Amino acid sequence: MADSTGKKKIIAAGVAVALLAGGTYGYYGYFHKPPASPAAAGHEGHGSAGAAAANGETVVLDANARQLAGVQTAQAETRNLVKEIRTTGKITLNETGRTYITSRVMGRVDELYISAEGQYITPGQAVAAIYSPDYIAAQEEYILAMDTVYKLRNASPDLIQVNQRLLEAARRKLELLGVSPADIAHLEHTRQAGAHMILRAQFGGTVLEKQILPGAYIMAGEKLYTLSDLSTVWLYADLYEKDIAAVQVGQEAAVTTTAWPGETFTGQVSFINPVLDDATRTVKVRIELNNGEGKLKPNMFASASLQAPLGDSLVIPVSGLLDTGRRKMVFIAQGEDSFVKRDVVTGQEAQGFVQILSGLDPGDTVVTAAAFLLDSQTQLGSFSSHAGHGSSNKKPAPSPAKQPGAAPSASGPAPSVPPANDHSGHAGH
Repeated sequence: MADSTGKKKIIAAGVAVALLAGGTYGYYGYFHKPPASPAAAGHEGHGSAGAAAANGETVVLDANARQLAGVQTAQAETRNLVKEIRTTGKITLNETGRTYITSRVMGRVDELYISAEGQYITPGQAVAAIYSPDYIAAQEEYILAMDTVYKLRNASPDLIQVNQRLLEAARRKLELLGVSPADIAHLEHTRQAGAHMILRAQFGGTVLEKQILPGAYIMAGEKLYTLSDLSTVWLYADLYEKDIAAVQVGQEAAVTTTAWPGETFTGQVSFINPVLDDATRTVKVRIELNNGEGKLKPNMFASASLQAPLGDSLVIPVSGLLDTGRRKMVFIAQGEDSFVKRDVVTGQEAQGFVQILSGLDPGDTVVTAAAFLLDSQTQLGSFSSHAGHGSSNKKPAPSPAKQPGAAPSASGPAPSVPPANDHSGHAGH
């Protein structure tokens, strides 16, 4: 029995020695691997990538980097641009055609011949019958003057002349009261004063407002009707500050409305407000439109399009301009792989192009696609094809702190870990 127990102890000791030897060999082999070759370590697990570098405001891209960034270019050239300005507005009354019909006598309105708003009145049309003592007295004065001239037709020349002047004064009084020549002629024929004065319209137009009712007493000069000539109307449209310089008085405008789809009304700019609206940062522009058919109604919304010729100027595509708010820049191609940033002064934009007032010459090649990426590169500085990979100067991670009261390692202190190689962060290491 004693011999069997001793053999078991010898076998267990041998197994322990073998396990300790194997673990020591594996630990040493893991931390003492032969270093890989620099070429293999530098590119293991990586695909080919384009290279780029930035120096100040110049960016250099190889062919592969240009393809990946999608760089496109175009030449600065001279073009004849026409800028289209689109805006909206509201149809309003033509204020030059706005009038009032008033009475020149005091009296009572006994009858109205125009009783509803929206009716059209022609000049000279009868609109009301007014009972006026002033009108009756003026008629009697004229009749008396006519009788006096007839009765004293054989008197002395001086008296005839005085009577004639009195007749002319009486007739002039009727005219000043608004009596029409036809009504005066009728009075001369009948020699009978009428009880009512027929008020006739001094102007023509559409009745916008009726301010009188039958039976009302009126004073001389009181408004009876408000009229407007709707044969022409105005469109007030808003222009932004950037478009003010392109619009001039007399410029033609095309106007469309949702009420008449497919139909275009032609008008002309007749006035540009000299004051900018501080709330909307716009300027009111008045467009005068012919409205002979009456299709354009006041307070109707409309859209307007104005074509503003800008003339011949040096232009580039709008996509080639970088506007930071403080600077306006473009990238100029210098050779096949070099691009340099340049400040420019710009003008108007039209038809997908922007005017270049200074900073470029005709024939300069400008980057029109990926210009923003180039500008970002000048801000970030140069980069290589390994950007984003593990750092080549990584420090070994510190060993975990020893916990208070922890038991010491049975195997003694761990061997020192050799520093990682330059590409320890790459895939495959």
